Amino acid sequence: MNNVSRSITHRRTEHAVSVEAVVDYRSFAEPLLPVAEASVTQLQPGASPSNLAIFSSDKVSVLGLTHHAASVGVVIINPDCYSFMWWDGPEECRINGELAEQQVLYAQGHQDGFHAAGGIRRTTGISVRRDHLASTLAALKGVYTEDIHLDRSALRLTAEGARRFRNDMDALMKSAILSEQALGPDAPNASMSDAFLGVLIDAYMNATPEKDLYARSRAPEQIVRKAEERYYEAEGRPISLADLCVAAGVSQSALYRAFHSVCDLAPLAYFHKRRLTDARRLLLKAPLDRGAVKNAALSVGLTEMGRFSRDYRQLFGETPSATLSRDWH
Repeated sequence: MNNVSRSITHRRTEHAVSVEAVVDYRSFAEPLLPVAEASVTQLQPGASPSNLAIFSSDKVSVLGLTHHAASVGVVIINPDCYSFMWWDGPEECRINGELAEQQVLYAQGHQDGFHAAGGIRRTTGISVRRDHLASTLAALKGVYTEDIHLDRSALRLTAEGARRFRNDMDALMKSAILSEQALGPDAPNASMSDAFLGVLIDAYMNATPEKDLYARSRAPEQIVRKAEERYYEAEGRPISLADLCVAAGVSQSALYRAFHSVCDLAPLAYFHKRRLTDARRLLLKAPLDRGAVKNAALSVGLTEMGRFSRDYRQLFGETPSATLSRDWH
């Protein structure tokens, strides 16, 4: 795989992966992380490859992703895990419809995952087994596990606490990606998993709980998720605003508000770019065969080939056939 350098460390049940340029991070994230879905939809022209770092174990999983173009990243977490996300970068980012702040650690709350929309940025998320997180917090607080309610959507850190949290997480990720020579084959039993968890627990215990951002019965992110489920059910067939409104159980105006809040785009415009991004993903893996471009477009429901080529080139800065011939395989 050209233009990609990878470092993988295997220690017990822990794995660390670093990739310098990745177009489709789903293929890296889904096998290693406790996620049901991981995808990115490019929204504006720009360099699409991203930088990726993953730490994975049976206790804790961490995903760091640098986006070089405006996009919406979607990560849906397995039900037995609970996750937190934070953001850094020169351009604005919205996490589940809320304008992200650098002093806020965004928690999964009542949601099944995260939507992160914005321009050039780095987003990082950490997932922990629900039972392990709850039992650890209960022990530290001196309460029963059933008294721990993982339902807050955000935790506010002090400026110093946020700086320390980010620096510690970055340092741990760098350490996790180092070679076995740097770590040593006879490293102590204290694992990187425990270190990541310790930093998270320290931040959790010292943070000020924010209001529950998703206490409303129809939070924007919930509306978008219902519409996305309808998109998947369509399997490339056309979808209309009426279809999406019925699926989400909201009016057209409520649907538009939710998508502009969560995805920075109107519903059909977002799904059109999602189809274009899906077509790009197929082209990057397709053999150099005649008809591959047309097959990729039709597979994702883009039937007007002239418009497909024009929109594709405008978004990704190259023609579909140029993507097909690139050596990303």
